[in-house]
Amino acid sequence: MKTLHISIILAVLIFGIVLVVIMTVLQENPQEVLSVKSPVLPQNTTIDYYANMTSQITLKPLQIQTIPVQIYAPQDKPLHVKMGLTVPNKESNFIATGNGSIPFGIFTMLNKNEINLPATSEKGTAVRDTIQLTVFAYPFTSGTYKIAVLLYQDTGEANSRYFTIRVD
Repeated sequence: MKTLHISIILAVLIFGIVLVVIMTVLQENPQEVLSVKSPVLPQNTTIDYYANMTSQITLKPLQIQTIPVQIYAPQDKPLHVKMGLTVPNKESNFIATGNGSIPFGIFTMLNKNEINLPATSEKGTAVRDTIQLTVFAYPFTSGTYKIAVLLYQDTGEANSRYFTIRVD
């Protein structure tokens, strides 16, 4: 009976070590960039679209949450905007390469990478679309992480909404 307990403890310990090694290798060897776009940043730009969502998400390791992200924009203007996730202050790198930098131990995903909204006869800014943000915390993850939901256009115009993921 004693050897059975020791075997179970060793198996769990080895599994945990293997999992941490795999996650470390994946984090340190991201996929290569296949194409690089250079953003063009206009001098005088008014960005009138933005994302609205909760500012803090609390997770436990191995927990998955889906959070609605509302996209506000003028109703009388057409809008084609791309979306991504990265850490704050790395938005320009995301626009240029398409690669986000998410903290180790956290998985994030949007259900859409872009939206295309036609103009309507209505005036004013309103919720034009709602996208879903899925977040997941890997095992052995704890701490507080800042993430940016990035909305951007091919012209280089961009707008970010920061939120915090707290893993207990």
